[in-house]
Amino acid sequence: MIKGLYTAASAMRTNMRRMDITSNNLANADTGGFKKTNSVQRTFSELLISRLDKQGKTELGALGSGVEIAENYTDYSGGNIEHTGNKLDIAIKGDGFFTVQTPNGIRYTRNGSFSLNNQNQIVNKRGHILLNQNGEPIQTVPGREFSIDKAGQLYFGELEGERINIVDFADYRNLSKEGDNLYQTADGIEGTPTGEVQVMQGYLESSNVNIVQEMASMIQTTRAYETNQKMIQTIDNSLDKAVNDVGRLG
Repeated sequence: MIKGLYTAASAMRTNMRRMDITSNNLANADTGGFKKTNSVQRTFSELLISRLDKQGKTELGALGSGVEIAENYTDYSGGNIEHTGNKLDIAIKGDGFFTVQTPNGIRYTRNGSFSLNNQNQIVNKRGHILLNQNGEPIQTVPGREFSIDKAGQLYFGELEGERINIVDFADYRNLSKEGDNLYQTADGIEGTPTGEVQVMQGYLESSNVNIVQEMASMIQTTRAYETNQKMIQTIDNSLDKAVNDVGRLG
């Protein structure tokens, strides 16, 4: 009976973590280029239980001892590409990431909502500078219109400018979320420039969060949490009776 308390408690803790993941996905449903997080659960080691009686030892089978989150993983599937008409909105169609310079070093993002800073460099909403293929800030020309072709190449009329550095990774498990819709890599891992990508100026990639699915997951998680909560209350009531009532002399 005591084991049942620990089993139910572990399920409640796991569902709390699942709820945190779902809440974060929903909170970023309108964040451009956001990739939702999912989780994988696993059970603790099962115990083989048996019964001892006059006939000897009889195996009853396995007993589960709880559940936990084995790992969280990011779903990198693409979101919808939406037209904005803003020349500084850039979407990546296909695999790949923009490279930006942050105070903590080079980071990667799928959010293509950019603007110009006071030095006419292309930056994201946090002021992180978009980099070219040489690892340098992309510089625009004051007062001159520019366009970006499908390869990420900037043009100022007929004059060719810099090319946006868009990279990809052989194994996305080397990427980890940092916050602000940025990704960092494991030490020593660098992205590889990709020529397969299609850049779309005046478009933004939306989040790949499906609100209906996340709401359904939230309801399911809440019900599972409440079920295990009631289980603990039932076991607690049974223990109370066993301690205070069983064996009481009338």
